[in-house]
Amino acid sequence: MQILRPSCGGLAFGLIAGPAQAHAPIAGIEGFYTGVLHPFTSPAQALLIISLGLLASSFAIPKARWLLGAFLVASLLGLWLGFTPPDLDPLCFAIAFAACACAALCPKRLPLLAALWTTLGGLCIGRLSIPDAGPVPDQIITASGAIIGANLGLLYIFGLTHAIQDRLAAPWVAIAFRIAAAWLGAISLLMLALGSVQTGA
Repeated sequence: MQILRPSCGGLAFGLIAGPAQAHAPIAGIEGFYTGVLHPFTSPAQALLIISLGLLASSFAIPKARWLLGAFLVASLLGLWLGFTPPDLDPLCFAIAFAACACAALCPKRLPLLAALWTTLGGLCIGRLSIPDAGPVPDQIITASGAIIGANLGLLYIFGLTHAIQDRLAAPWVAIAFRIAAAWLGAISLLMLALGSVQTGA
């Protein structure tokens, strides 16, 4: 009888459990989740955000805050402009390459140049966050998710990179991040070249 009691208790809890909700409880929230993931479904946007995160993490936190803030303001401005963006993938790859070049060749230096790449990158992300035509409330929800997702992604990359550098204060760690930035820069340049070849063809 003692062996059956736990099973009976579990059966009782199962019988009194309410129905599970298969859909989101807030109408339209699916668009928000879609928007959050949107910056990372495009290679150009994903490479750009990762590159800018590596660039920001090459600076001390007081200066990096300005870069993160510039990205946030620029992404909101790009979204606010509100017109349908052209093909911005080549520009995203070019900015990613420039950001990686700065992070690999001159880390912790040229903060104004880093601010320029971060601002241009934010503008591109903002313009690419403009959703397809549809009801205005749905567009607002999706665009808000895209902006939040891009900025959180940049913040997480920056925070993770800084945390690793703080915990592992060995010279090879900084060199490893510079190598990673160089590789990302090479990938961005290769994607830019492939896009140019396809456009020319």
